[in-house]
Amino acid sequence: MSSWKNIPGWALPSPANKGRCALFKKESFAHNGLENGLRYYENPSGKGGLPMVVFLHGADAFGTDNEGQIALHDVATVFADPAWQAIHPCHIVAPQYKRGKHWALPSMMEYVYDMTLEYADRFRADTSRIYIYGYSAGAIGTLAILKEYPIYAAAVPICGATTEENMEKLLETPIWLYHAEDDPIVSTEEFEAVFFKDKNKGSRSIYERLRELGHKNLRYTEIPHDTMKEEYGLHPHCSWVLMGEDKEVKEWMFHQKKK
Repeated sequence: MSSWKNIPGWALPSPANKGRCALFKKESFAHNGLENGLRYYENPSGKGGLPMVVFLHGADAFGTDNEGQIALHDVATVFADPAWQAIHPCHIVAPQYKRGKHWALPSMMEYVYDMTLEYADRFRADTSRIYIYGYSAGAIGTLAILKEYPIYAAAVPICGATTEENMEKLLETPIWLYHAEDDPIVSTEEFEAVFFKDKNKGSRSIYERLRELGHKNLRYTEIPHDTMKEEYGLHPHCSWVLMGEDKEVKEWMFHQKKK
């Protein structure tokens, strides 16, 4: 994880993130032979029927410390912010995968699906308002999971990608894609990648293909070239920083409901 921090402009957590991380309880979750660290925020009201958010971290946060998935970037904890909770009370679940794994593996997709059902039941959450979002590898995993398990009311994949396979399955879920135009790590267009045998489609290509397929609730934010560097001093891959501050996207997600 430290190697990522050495990249010029790599996003670092704000001082406020430490306080929000402290609101998350720590445990592990096991399913079908897989056990991973997991952090969760349970809304203290004790009320049933609240929404639940699933967050999937990127490749810079893998490990066994059960900290990195929420501690490395503010985007992981934005929905636990007291100001947000006052308006949109919810529960949050954030697992962490180990070295050698990634969210788009069939076993990990099943793991996230089972985890989602388990914690939704535990929190007595509103199952028509379960949301999923993630950045980079977490966005790749989000899109892969939606193809196999379309139980989520909405998804926000940030700087992600997916293959052409089963793209029509994504029509079932409201999606807001988020990406920087000049991202050098995950392209917004079609590209080759080690995760999959087929070509990957970045966010712009996904958006264009899903529009062709007739997606009814699809949005896309593309941050213009050089904006990340010149206006924010950030590496162009770190578009999750802007998404975490984008009230319109977050409000949109929380207004979606599974039919």
